[in-house]
Amino acid sequence: MALECVVVMPVYNEAACIREVCAEWLLAIQAHGKAALLVVDDGSNDGTGEILDGLAANQAALTAIHQPNAGHGPAILRGYRAALATGCEWVFQVDSDGQFFADDFGRLWTCAQRSAFVLGSRVQRQDRRYRVALSNAHRLLLRCVFGTDIADPNIPFRLMRSSLLTRLLNYVPATAFAPNVLLAVLASRSGQDPCNVAVRHRARATGTPSIRPTRIGRIMLRCLAEMVGFRCGPFWRFKP
Repeated sequence: MALECVVVMPVYNEAACIREVCAEWLLAIQAHGKAALLVVDDGSNDGTGEILDGLAANQAALTAIHQPNAGHGPAILRGYRAALATGCEWVFQVDSDGQFFADDFGRLWTCAQRSAFVLGSRVQRQDRRYRVALSNAHRLLLRCVFGTDIADPNIPFRLMRSSLLTRLLNYVPATAFAPNVLLAVLASRSGQDPCNVAVRHRARATGTPSIRPTRIGRIMLRCLAEMVGFRCGPFWRFKP
């Protein structure tokens, strides 16, 4: 029997919380049909990979795959392709830092019959001000470059029908820094109503954020360059 949904979770150096996060998600998704958790370890060096291998050895619904450190974007894309290879009907993505509530998964799952691309939208976001400012700037760039207004375009809390995700991934560069943003733009371009769903958000309790205030300027320039290149390049000229 094919899996109904695979949850993709990229992880980097989250040894302090990854056991609890995986346990929370396994409990939540198994209440919604035949589902599995696929964790992509992006070259962690704090013991996260070893913890995941131990969990996977005792949890049939959990798979851990490992890669040299390549960044959040490539880890997500690796996870998406591995999930699609299982033949599942839906792919869900969430980050591994424990900032989302796993039982909010059901809020998106109830929208599966209405949309093939369902995005969460963080309510009362519990992040540092610079992270919120970065997201707001990202949203503004999307309006300027693509004429698209997406409430929370890079949110790592999204549900996508596999048939749609398979098509969209053909247009996302393998080296994309923020593939989830490009997927949201492509989904909108292909006529999908993203069916935004309000989800809760909590402060990070462990680990070190990958984005630091001193990198904000460089990150925004990289995002802008990626968007403009995507808008002007061959990936954009073909409608999914």
